[in-house]
Amino acid sequence: MPVRISAETIMGISWKGIFVTATDTGVGKTYVSALIARELAEKGVNVGVMKPVFSGGAKSGDAVILKKAARAKDELGLINPVCLKYPLAPYVSAKLEKKIINLRDILRAYAELRKRHEFMIAEGIGGVLVPLKLNYFVADLIKDLGLPALIVTRPGLGTINHSLMTVSILETRGVKIAGFVFNGRRHSGLAEKTNPKTISELSGYPVLAEIPFDRG
Repeated sequence: MPVRISAETIMGISWKGIFVTATDTGVGKTYVSALIARELAEKGVNVGVMKPVFSGGAKSGDAVILKKAARAKDELGLINPVCLKYPLAPYVSAKLEKKIINLRDILRAYAELRKRHEFMIAEGIGGVLVPLKLNYFVADLIKDLGLPALIVTRPGLGTINHSLMTVSILETRGVKIAGFVFNGRRHSGLAEKTNPKTISELSGYPVLAEIPFDRG
């Protein structure tokens, strides 16, 4: 069954946009970002997308997915200004490639996309403490872009710890938090049934959507 994340809910978060982050890698940031972009585009919103940093190939597949979902016409170089070869933390991949990640390039690309679009969706890489540079992490980029964070998390056992740690790191940096999306629910065990409500109660932030597992 298709899952929709309310366009009204997302647009109500901030006049500028959202930054989709997660408790870990492989949790479903791209999937959730694409769902939101598609929903907004279908409602007639001029939505822009961005994958500031990608590691793991010559071309960012994530950026292509986001661009298609948003029906955007922006250049891939703007959508994904930093593309690294190795599927590692960007700081490590850049060191192996003997490259330096230029934060100004990212901020310039975002500023240009911001001019072109009514609403922006930026997607992170891994979790909030993934290093982009020495002593500079994904959480710092979220802060510098000035966007509220939407946290994608798993529904199963262990997610309370990971979710609350993510909240703590973002709050320490003064990042606004829009809420949680629970992605990929395969089972209906006690943990999956109780975790969303528990995390919302303990963190003080809402659960905006629960998305079931879809093999497609």
